[in-house]
Amino acid sequence: MRFKVFVSLLGFAFAGLVSELPVYGQGVIVPIICDIRPCRPRPIPRPVPLPNALPVKSIELDTKIEGQVATTHVIQVFRNDTPYTLEGTYFFPIPETASIIEFSIWENGKKLVGEVRSREEARRIYDEIVRRQRDPGLLEYAGKDLFQASIFPIPPNSDKKLELTYSQILKAESGTVAYRYPLGTGRNVWGRPGIENIRSNMPQQKFGTVSGKIEIVGREALRNVYSPSHSIDIKNKSERAVSVSFETKDNDNDFQLFYGLSNDDFGMSLITHREPGKDGYFLLMLSPKDDVAERELVNKDIVFVLDTSGSMADEGKMEKARSALLFGIRTLRDGDRFNILSFAGEEHLMEKGLVAADAAGKKRAEAFVQKLRPTGGTNINDSLIASVKQFDKSDRPKMLVYMTDGLPTVGETNVEKIIDNLNKAKTVDVRIFPFGFGYDVNTALLDKLGSENSGISDYVQPKEDLEIKVSNFFTRVSSPVLSNLEIDMGPV
Repeated sequence: MRFKVFVSLLGFAFAGLVSELPVYGQGVIVPIICDIRPCRPRPIPRPVPLPNALPVKSIELDTKIEGQVATTHVIQVFRNDTPYTLEGTYFFPIPETASIIEFSIWENGKKLVGEVRSREEARRIYDEIVRRQRDPGLLEYAGKDLFQASIFPIPPNSDKKLELTYSQILKAESGTVAYRYPLGTGRNVWGRPGIENIRSNMPQQKFGTVSGKIEIVGREALRNVYSPSHSIDIKNKSERAVSVSFETKDNDNDFQLFYGLSNDDFGMSLITHREPGKDGYFLLMLSPKDDVAERELVNKDIVFVLDTSGSMADEGKMEKARSALLFGIRTLRDGDRFNILSFAGEEHLMEKGLVAADAAGKKRAEAFVQKLRPTGGTNINDSLIASVKQFDKSDRPKMLVYMTDGLPTVGETNVEKIIDNLNKAKTVDVRIFPFGFGYDVNTALLDKLGSENSGISDYVQPKEDLEIKVSNFFTRVSSPVLSNLEIDMGPV
């Protein structure tokens, strides 16, 4: 049986929620109480408080990775321990490159699979079903990287099982491919604008058993399969095939898995797909080797920009950012030039002009970084403009590493206008690599900065292993081996 689903950009009510949610997160169901009559348009107030989110009884993960394309199927069982019939809003942030394949809910032992409908039609169908007290699951694309489904009814003292399947392209950094299944939404979603019945003083989402199976089939030899977050069992089926499994309880740390690729000069993967009678598609992936000779590298100019606003004092973000910046300075090579710009409400340069990355220059940089303290607002617009003005018109590769934790609060705050002002200020081509810290970072802005300026964005969460993420990030930035690529398709 199939039920009606819509996929659309969520409008004004959740605009604040979308910008502040983390990029990654386990699905949560935020409940409201229903009486005999339907919940809509608003639940009847109750003296008994509801949980912020329904407890997660179990999560069962089944992932298949072919090349660098991962298809994740997850079964989630939520528990309604209240004596009330509930209507729930299900949130599931997905990875940046992911696409939803299927969403389904279970009712009375039957699996109901979603169908895509227009926003208006789906809302009309949903309201009709709620009035008849039937069980829909309306899937909404609620902005970049976030899906929402409305679930009704959720009977009292019962389980509610949901299934979700999505595919994504995994990133390869310095010859290492990373896969993540998120489990941390429950500690971040509370108190966001647009969500009813949220009580910040109540316990956060509870977790039960989390188990997973990941099958990896490579197009080349696999090596160094490991997880920094969970204890895993690894079975090597062949040089190119590995099976990974894990099980844990009461653990909301994101599941992370890394594996290495072979060390050819360039690994290339070509994936094609064509349905009968339709246009075809292809995906071409190139991965440079990990070990690059010094003679293959060129001297570069790089400007590090560090957010020192007051919010960086939270959750140890300033110390993480400071450590990341010091690591980046140490990766500079003789012949490179650099500068450091710190900003909050105003900008402060380490020195005027680009500095030689010799021992003396690095020593002055480390002293400058150690003195930085978090205070003030966040003027992203002016800091970007000031940073791109540090580059001259030489033919050296130019890179900007932009480290921040949040949203623009001072000066221009509109994302599109910030991007437009940056483009007007640039007089040379600069690759921008945004690096976000914490959960409240404006991922829409940072992703746009990276994608529109030949760079790529990355993020560090409070509990994440900083050393692995930062070393991969700066290795990628400090040692470029491919740029300005072109594909000659020939006569097609």
